[in-house]
Amino acid sequence: MPRSLIDLELEDAAKIDPDEYLQAALRWHFSEETGSPLWLELARDLDFDPLTDVRSFDDLGRFPDIARHLRERPVEDLLPRGLAGEPAPSVFETGGTTGSPKRLVYTDRWVQRALAWKADELREAGFPAGAPWLVAMPSGPHAFGHTTRLQAKALGSVLHTVDLDPRWVKKLIAAGGSADDYLAHVIDQLGHVIRSQRIAAVTTTPPIFAELLLDEELTDRLRHSLRYLAFAGAHLDDDTYDLIAETFPDAVVQNIYGSTMVLTTARLRTPTAPPPSAVYDGYPPFVVFSVLDPDTGEPVEYGRRGQVRMSHISSGVFIPNNLERDSAIRVAAPGGIGDALSSPRPLAAFEGEQVVQGVY
Repeated sequence: MPRSLIDLELEDAAKIDPDEYLQAALRWHFSEETGSPLWLELARDLDFDPLTDVRSFDDLGRFPDIARHLRERPVEDLLPRGLAGEPAPSVFETGGTTGSPKRLVYTDRWVQRALAWKADELREAGFPAGAPWLVAMPSGPHAFGHTTRLQAKALGSVLHTVDLDPRWVKKLIAAGGSADDYLAHVIDQLGHVIRSQRIAAVTTTPPIFAELLLDEELTDRLRHSLRYLAFAGAHLDDDTYDLIAETFPDAVVQNIYGSTMVLTTARLRTPTAPPPSAVYDGYPPFVVFSVLDPDTGEPVEYGRRGQVRMSHISSGVFIPNNLERDSAIRVAAPGGIGDALSSPRPLAAFEGEQVVQGVY
């Protein structure tokens, strides 16, 4: 089974018919020679033939949600046989907001592809390449810390980091405790960096930055040097954004939206757009979004809010039908493959469990 079609170089991806790519990916993932043990096993119980009955991206909803398997199965079962002999992939985990963490495999080829997308987006946004960048996000088993370090190297920026442990904070809050002590611990570490370095870019979560704004000294120091500010990992409400934009009028502010389940963040259609008006595109044919009525599973009308479904299709991973813990407003996508999103925000509950954000 040739893999050239599903391992397109970025410059070739725009030339291929998305449906042709989808068919090549299905042949790859459902061939005994190249598919993963997980999908070859699951295929035996499907009530349709993936090779003949899936004709478009809309049909991806026929596949089961494999989240449970990503929590329980050995990573070896997730790897396509066609990748045997290639460098071992990186394994990253989700935050565990809605249960046990899920494990995803990131091939080197995919990491480089996503890095190129993100670096281009940051340059277009006016990221101060070459200037110091402070990131307070999860590292360890999480992809964010790893990919941010690669982005900093690509942009020639020194990276300062403060680690977050989102699982501990969520556990604390779910048990009725408070995140205040943990927030103070993080702000103390951020202060050490901000007082000693001329920070031009910051990436963190809205709750952490809102807490940092309460420290007048740190805010004043950043006001003089900050040119880029990005948020991820938690919902950024409009009132908090307005306060930040007023405090840092010289900084570009981005709200990043993505998911470990699709191995990347969404593409900001206009990287400099203020977060309240941001539109988030997928990367068809590799990453495709849909906005669905949670009761019927059917697409909502354009301009209406529904639950987000994400799909990832590459030679390393096939996740065709992953329901996210978020809702968003459905926007027409360029090219008509899937949907674009606006105003994403977490659901109150997901899979029967309350969604706890904490600081991430």
